[in-house]
Amino acid sequence: MSYLIFIVAVGLFELLGAGGPLHGDRWFHALSRRVDAVELDLWPSLILRVGAPLLAGATVFWILEAFLGGLAEALVGTALLYFSLGRGDYPTELQRFLARARVGDEEGAAMLLSESSADRDPGEALEQRALRDFAYRGFARWFPPMLYFWLLGPFGAAAYRLVVLADTDSEGRFDAAQRLLDWLPSRVLLLTFCVLGDFERSKGLLAREALDTEVTAETLLAQGVTRAWRLNDKELDEPQSVVTAVETAQKAMNRATGVWVVVVSVIALL
Repeated sequence: MSYLIFIVAVGLFELLGAGGPLHGDRWFHALSRRVDAVELDLWPSLILRVGAPLLAGATVFWILEAFLGGLAEALVGTALLYFSLGRGDYPTELQRFLARARVGDEEGAAMLLSESSADRDPGEALEQRALRDFAYRGFARWFPPMLYFWLLGPFGAAAYRLVVLADTDSEGRFDAAQRLLDWLPSRVLLLTFCVLGDFERSKGLLAREALDTEVTAETLLAQGVTRAWRLNDKELDEPQSVVTAVETAQKAMNRATGVWVVVVSVIALL
């Protein structure tokens, strides 16, 4: 059943993208405002934001199971996994960024980076900010929900997305929780990069940075792309270095996605 849920949810996401009722988060914003009005401490506030929707989902599942039996698991599981996948039109946003970067509009391209990336040191090179930003956005929209789905089931995947929504809605108040949940998926994806790319050059990240809890997922993944796909300093100093960096991140994410789908399929068929 888990493999069926996985295939259907991934297929729907590829076909429909982020959108529709399952990605309409206005109800969550309303819930957040009500929780804020109670003025709870940090962790109780997060638990209520995440726990209340999960409890509602479990209640719907129990009701449907009484009428539909095993079909309820497929329906609710698919809905939860699809809900857990990332928001925004990442492929289109990436192509818009590349279109501006290719014509030398660095200022316009920089405006398309996420706020967390734009708020960093303004003296940092655009290609470094863009690589880190798009590598992390490509990671967070797909890989953590999938890993938590296979480890904890559809409710585990949904819990990850709820934490991300809570952190975004509160302007970074729950960064610590999101970083904690990003830790394992980012390390597994880094291992995937090492296998797909230059293992000799990137294996040092597995022995050092991957074990350092202070290294953020976005920094680690950017380093993984740089080393596994041999993005050296000379290439990042060229006029079209921004395009090279972002296209490399896109290639890395696409190949890693394919590997994860194949691995899951092989394991399911054994």
